[in-house]
Amino acid sequence: MNESKGKWSPPYNIGLLPFVFGPLSQPRNGADLPDFLPFSIDIDPKTGTMTQMSNAHVSHALESAYRMGSHISGMMDDSGIGKEYADDFIRFLKSILAKDRFDGLRILEIGCGTGYLLYLLKNLGAEVIGIEPGRHGQEGSIRYGVPVVQDFFPSSEIRGYYDLIILYDVIEHIEEPISFLQEAAKLLNPGGRIALSVPDCQPYMQSGDISLLLHEHWNYYTQKTLRTTILQALEGDVRIFNSSYGGALYALATIGSARKMPPNTDLAARLLEAQRFCSLIQVNINKVASVLEAALQKDETVGIYVPGRAINTLSILQNKMKLPKLRFFDDNPYLYRKYYPGFPYPIESKNDLFEKPANTVLVFSKSFGDQIKTALSRELPNLDIMVWDEIFGGGKTS
Repeated sequence: MNESKGKWSPPYNIGLLPFVFGPLSQPRNGADLPDFLPFSIDIDPKTGTMTQMSNAHVSHALESAYRMGSHISGMMDDSGIGKEYADDFIRFLKSILAKDRFDGLRILEIGCGTGYLLYLLKNLGAEVIGIEPGRHGQEGSIRYGVPVVQDFFPSSEIRGYYDLIILYDVIEHIEEPISFLQEAAKLLNPGGRIALSVPDCQPYMQSGDISLLLHEHWNYYTQKTLRTTILQALEGDVRIFNSSYGGALYALATIGSARKMPPNTDLAARLLEAQRFCSLIQVNINKVASVLEAALQKDETVGIYVPGRAINTLSILQNKMKLPKLRFFDDNPYLYRKYYPGFPYPIESKNDLFEKPANTVLVFSKSFGDQIKTALSRELPNLDIMVWDEIFGGGKTS
């Protein structure tokens, strides 16, 4: 941490955080991948975007994970939450392009995952192709009958020009997003457009939610910094919208304008946002530490509901204090009996909790905490349950 006249300036060292790239059958990543890696927050001086500070160890681990097939829960698929993400983005494309079908459009998706979105677009008449470095892209290619190149972008295997290029949850993974967008734009037909999605980080930054931070994500966008990034890359026009599902930002960008983008003039404001986020992180960690310390003194078991939102906090705390007995719970069947790296707690179901209650349950879902608390209280009326606002004292919700 650098100090100047008593004020923090980036980079800010968060500490060791779990290196998560998919659910595990054991509490270790294996395959020579680390379970924990350092994480530091920085600011991109060109755009004001909050970023993960460049780190060669992180870059190497990510490249290995991507080639293996990083598979975070929530990837587009034909069922569950993945289908909800895909259907919402299709609705966005239909609305923004003013089309019910995409006949005659050549569409490239960079970072296409399983290829499910391409499958939907193909069924709506588009000519599609995707590129994905992980093996799940090839599995999806067979499953959905769409062409997927197994490679990183840019690739010599991607030829020709396209009317629409899709980057769904991609540029937050790219260390140099401006040059990446410029490479993608080279493949556009005249009048072609880029449609993209990124997580909306504003609510998490405002509430000091450390679960926002993932080694997979180099960039943490708000509407302002996403707009600045796209305009500086493409020097065209961009429209940005809030998704109807999943807390994302959607954007449609064009190129071809000759106007020169002014320099980013909001850098001081963006720096203050990052400073406040880092300060709130420490405040929130201390609040969780107090709850866990009380449980430890009473020799009580604490259930962590939606543990994916808690493991960053727990990672930092386990290096500072003795933790009480913990259990992890999640409603997602995809995660059942799986592990997070470095934590020896198999993820249990709601029914497991009903059959063998914990003493206290901390619910780390901001959006669905009240619903989870209601469902748990119905079966276990005497269970001590704390949701986000009760843990953190009224933090903003997304």
